[in-house]
Amino acid sequence: MPVITPTKDSLLTAFVNKMMEEKGTGDLDSEARLRLRVQLREKLEQRVEENMIRMLTDEQLVELERLLDADVSDAALEQFFDESGADFAQAATQAMMTFRQDYLQAEAM
Repeated sequence: MPVITPTKDSLLTAFVNKMMEEKGTGDLDSEARLRLRVQLREKLEQRVEENMIRMLTDEQLVELERLLDADVSDAALEQFFDESGADFAQAATQAMMTFRQDYLQAEAM
């Protein structure tokens, strides 16, 4: 997967915080809010990664699996994704918007 840089990390955290604010989690104590924030963040990252993988061709998926099995560096994985030709920004944006919609429409998450 492309590496999540501090800027991307801050973006995802801010996105989760905004979702929680929109949903109205003020009635939760600080410990419960923190647990929810961590849980939402993990699920969001998973959705983004899943969307990014869906953007790859079958041949690229085989190559990605080979790279992961070889335990290559984050830089090598970043290069693989950069050279794949897929629009990962669009994939991430779509995953984030769908995740937000699902969360806000859910009764309890």
